[in-house]
Amino acid sequence: MKLIESFLSKFRKQSPYPTVTSYGQLDSGLSDKQIQAVMNWLFPSLINAGYEGRAHLIWYNDSLENNNYWHTIARSFRRDEPVFLYKCGNKVHPLPEQYYWRLMPEYPTLRMYQFGIKED
Repeated sequence: MKLIESFLSKFRKQSPYPTVTSYGQLDSGLSDKQIQAVMNWLFPSLINAGYEGRAHLIWYNDSLENNNYWHTIARSFRRDEPVFLYKCGNKVHPLPEQYYWRLMPEYPTLRMYQFGIKED
């Protein structure tokens, strides 16, 4: 039965809207109102860009221990799914040398970043 469901799921129509998987939201230290404002900006931005797949948002608070999201970032990027980081503290998540966080000046505060790979 699972094999049939797996096979059929490939043919189901995908949603015309993006979905955002969120990481670290509960530990972000932000109020519900602040989180809602970020999401109210991110969803229309993805829709305006014509993106209909899955995206990822990391609420990064550098003051917390054990917030290593590299595995999630790398896996999502291999699937060509955009990864965003909302800086809740003072720093952004450190990345290996060949990658970077692009500051998104379109966002009203200087706290939203998009993951990218450096080209030689």
